[in-house]
Amino acid sequence: MSKNVNSINSSHLASIGNFTKHAVESFEEGIVNEHNYLEKVDKNLKSKTK
Repeated sequence: MSKNVNSINSSHLASIGNFTKHAVESFEEGIVNEHNYLEKVDKNLKSKTK
């Protein structure tokens, strides 16, 4: 029985690992996009004040 439990846990851990990996990648991509957006806003504001 413990062998069956271990195989279930391994498969669940793999799923959780994939979910976590994709969540982190998505979060990082969002930060990069936000940074790029804020740089554009800053550049536009600076060009309007000249």
